Amino acid sequence: MNYSPTKTLILFFLGLIIAGVLLLSLPAARSSGSFSFVTSLFTSVSAVCVTGLSVVNIGEYYSTFGQIVILILVQLGGIGYMFVSTFITLLFGKIALKDRRIMQDIFDISSFSGLKKLLSKAIFFALAIEFTGAIILTFIFLRSFSFLKSAYLGIFYSITAFCNAGFGFFCDSLVRFANDPALLYVISVLVLIGGLGFLVIVDIYDTYREKHLHLRTHTKVVLSVTAAITFFAFILFLFSDTLRGHGVFYSINNAFFQAVSARTAGFYSVSVNLFSEFTDVMLLFLMSAGASPGSTAGGIKVTTLALVFAFAISVLKGDDDFVLFKRRIPVDLVKKALAVFIIFFASIAFFSAILILLESCLKPLAVIFEVFSAFATVGLSLGITADLSVEGKVLIIVAMIAGRIGILTLLILVLNPVAKKKSIKYPEARILVG
Repeated sequence: MNYSPTKTLILFFLGLIIAGVLLLSLPAARSSGSFSFVTSLFTSVSAVCVTGLSVVNIGEYYSTFGQIVILILVQLGGIGYMFVSTFITLLFGKIALKDRRIMQDIFDISSFSGLKKLLSKAIFFALAIEFTGAIILTFIFLRSFSFLKSAYLGIFYSITAFCNAGFGFFCDSLVRFANDPALLYVISVLVLIGGLGFLVIVDIYDTYREKHLHLRTHTKVVLSVTAAITFFAFILFLFSDTLRGHGVFYSINNAFFQAVSARTAGFYSVSVNLFSEFTDVMLLFLMSAGASPGSTAGGIKVTTLALVFAFAISVLKGDDDFVLFKRRIPVDLVKKALAVFIIFFASIAFFSAILILLESCLKPLAVIFEVFSAFATVGLSLGITADLSVEGKVLIIVAMIAGRIGILTLLILVLNPVAKKKSIKYPEARILVG
């Protein structure tokens, strides 16, 4: 019997959400507040989608048991989403030839047996990075909390940071640690590494440890675009009104933290409500960029941006080839990137229009911001999440699921190297553009 990786991904994803809802609905999962199915569903979806949006303060509303459930959902929804589902497919069924070719294209491997080694190595690196981060964060938290509390916080924040989830125990995210550069930079590094994707992490390791000559083009694109976007965001925050008047080091530390976290994770050390509307609008584009394919974060992905940019440059220059790092990019790949780009923003417009109609009493910018954050699985909010109506919360739930599983599913379905011949070829026609 053949199993489709696409179906396996979807079933694994939905199974996690259902299990999370059931566990978070148990009385033992709550420490305060009355039971709400929508709250349990919202939290479960947000955790599995590694978004970080929440209608309650999880540090107060949920018990230790409930918090551990959320942490497990984040871990499985982050690094487990691609890994576990693939291993399930490998263990319990034969994969159709078409799906094998699709997955080889996605993971950039020459043989399907290489996928097992790649994923095993990636899981090892992910767990090792989270373990190291947990130890360092534990020592940082020891300055303010007991050992057990510090260890708990260290493990929780290491996993949520690496998985780009943005969940935390404090109602002000990490604002209370704005003067703690050690914590800000450790969280930033975890978020950055998690956002690079396991393909990039393994490629960097193989290149410099096993003496390979060159990084893959995919890795070069991810690293360069990530660096460029992070630098742009850093400058944006550094000269924003919010950090004006603070000390140089305070501004640099928090500007860098916001530049890293605002794109994918949703942590913040400076209240988002203090940002100007201009900064909020810039954040919309920052959240849209997302991270790398195969990473724990969402968005349209930095590689998609790179391909769209390459397309625009080639059109302006009148070139027939699409080039990145002195490598020609296949036309089909550029077409797929454009499709993802268009579908992403069309979906944002669709969800935003509906939510504005449902939440007419809220500011349109705040509503649009919420949709961008949900669909890009970032987790930042202008403070309206808890104020949404039941219908509004359900729409955000759908947006989170669509943002996390929709683009991935699209990529798996369309990245088929076997071109299908058309039985009919229509005559060419030209239309005016621009």
